Amino acid sequence: MAERSRRKTLALTALLVLSPWLLVQGWILVDARPVTHTSMPTCPDNMMNCASLSPSGTYRMDAALLTTIEANISEVWAAWTTWVEEEGLDEVLEEVDDDGPRFGHAVAVTPFWRFPDDIVVQFEPVGEDTTIALYSSSRLGYSDLGVNPERLEDLHSALVSVQATS
Repeated sequence: MAERSRRKTLALTALLVLSPWLLVQGWILVDARPVTHTSMPTCPDNMMNCASLSPSGTYRMDAALLTTIEANISEVWAAWTTWVEEEGLDEVLEEVDDDGPRFGHAVAVTPFWRFPDDIVVQFEPVGEDTTIALYSSSRLGYSDLGVNPERLEDLHSALVSVQATS
């Protein structure tokens, strides 16, 4: 009888410890439905869970970062796909025109809490160069604790690195 009581206590303790995580997972399941971006989104004003960098402007990013890379679009796209693989992201959408514009959407999921963040890229060839537009946003919450700008800075570094090797 004591063994049964001990197992019941352990099960209730485990459930109590896991309950916040389970509640968050339910919230994510209901409120963070999958999104497929088919065009470049913009960050709403005064949102602290989004970051973007493009030739038309930046949001929560260093405006001095390059938006034109001295590399052809194929090299920039290859850097994007490598970065997506290295980061362990889930690819959602990929639109590739052989020598024309490229558009991609991937999802990053935080390890413990499993919050989904959308990363969207758009590349346009301009002669031998490529212009880039980058976007990263958390689907839930009002703040990302700086994760989205950091993510885009990391992605930007990966894209710009092809410029040095071209």
